Amino acid sequence: MNLTRLCTFSTRSCVLSTRYLSTSSEYKVKGTAEFFDKQKVLGRPMSPHLTIYKPQLTSMLSISHRASGVGWGVLIYGGTLLTLMPGGFSHYVQLAEQFAPGMGIMVALKATLLLPLTYHTLNGFRHLAWDIGKGFKIAEVYKSGWSTVAVSVLVSLLIAIAL
Repeated sequence: MNLTRLCTFSTRSCVLSTRYLSTSSEYKVKGTAEFFDKQKVLGRPMSPHLTIYKPQLTSMLSISHRASGVGWGVLIYGGTLLTLMPGGFSHYVQLAEQFAPGMGIMVALKATLLLPLTYHTLNGFRHLAWDIGKGFKIAEVYKSGWSTVAVSVLVSLLIAIAL
């Protein structure tokens, strides 16, 4: 039943009646309640849990692409907030370089900060290739996936060394 039938326009306030809304114990398909009762008796979960699945490269890269996008967004907003702080962004970079134990640690930190950007960017090119219909065979997906990971690590290290 749609909202316009449940709530008519009148001079009184419009209140949504719960009389027409279904509850969790009602199912539209016959036999659904019996199915879920049987599953409960057998001790089976409502839906498969993540722990029963073996992690695959494709799923891990998809999750990593999303996480790297979020991570890069957080880094961008964090860097933007640092520009608003007293002294600006460069002040905090110099401060971090003063307290860093050595060049190797600084390169590792910079590479860690750059990895979400390089991975997300390179994986974005991979997605663009998929958009034009290239690389959908399983062997190609795995090859491009591992290549994306390897090149991302390499590029982030090279940029970190150059900075």
